[in-house]
Amino acid sequence: MSLTETTELTARLAPYQELIESELSLIGYKSHISLFYDPIRYFLSIPGKRIRPLLVLLAAEALGQQAAHARFAAAAVELLHNFTLVHDDIMDNDDTRRGQLTVHKKWDMSTAILTGDGLMGFAFQKLLKSSSGDLNAMARRFTETMIVICEGQGQDKMFEDAGQIQEADYLEMIAHKTAVLLELSCELGAMNAQADESQIQLFKDYGYALGMGFQIQDDLLDIMGESSAIGKAVGSDLQMHKQTILTIKLQQRYPQKNLFNLSIDAFRELLNESGVLQEVEQMYTAHFNNAYHKLDLLPASSAKDILIQLTKFIQQRKW
Repeated sequence: MSLTETTELTARLAPYQELIESELSLIGYKSHISLFYDPIRYFLSIPGKRIRPLLVLLAAEALGQQAAHARFAAAAVELLHNFTLVHDDIMDNDDTRRGQLTVHKKWDMSTAILTGDGLMGFAFQKLLKSSSGDLNAMARRFTETMIVICEGQGQDKMFEDAGQIQEADYLEMIAHKTAVLLELSCELGAMNAQADESQIQLFKDYGYALGMGFQIQDDLLDIMGESSAIGKAVGSDLQMHKQTILTIKLQQRYPQKNLFNLSIDAFRELLNESGVLQEVEQMYTAHFNNAYHKLDLLPASSAKDILIQLTKFIQQRKW
């Protein structure tokens, strides 16, 4: 996106982001239990794009609901997302998140586990405040998705020691670990707007396509990005022996090569000369194109326009 387009999108998203931050700030604080509350406040204060709660608000508004009525569901998915990040950082032993120290590095492992648990508790607390939509159905989908995300994280860790992974297994893993939460975000927004089943499904499909494109692109950015842009060390997946679409496709071409012994520069060179870089770019582009197609089916609205801009911004991101 051009600087002008990015500036315009930032201005259009500002009221929604203010709504999200306002709701997150209402989490109670008990100063005499600082070991629990301080890390939660710290982690929520780390700058982020808030993509998932934005999707909740924009999906609801695109279907005729006032964004403010979906703020509890929006806060819930952001807290669920942060729960997964805190625990992922522990499992991956990452030092930084978005350029800031991870909770287990700033405090310790036990505190980080407690922080993740607290974020999950507050997520359900926020969701259960929703006054619009079928709350039982929303809570059921929220719970189901939380379990699927944990399954995806389990698959991801299992793949580290599993030898050669099939592409289909990888796609299932990222669907569970990443895509389902973006899918849920859009679904909750539609459910909050009391949309019919076809509208809810349309938004689920959009969120799923966006999530798949996002994660495949994220795997590529981990190798091809810049540390200052992505907020963590470049090549961290490679260092952790994580199986990604990049290693899977390269292993198919070079079955005798130990990819995890390569330097980041050698790995990048192999991606280029093998054509894997171009293949992966085509993969995530196809998912983003599917996301645009779903948005095309929506009636005209300001929220739809913002969703199109936001999708374009995500597709062209460098972070």
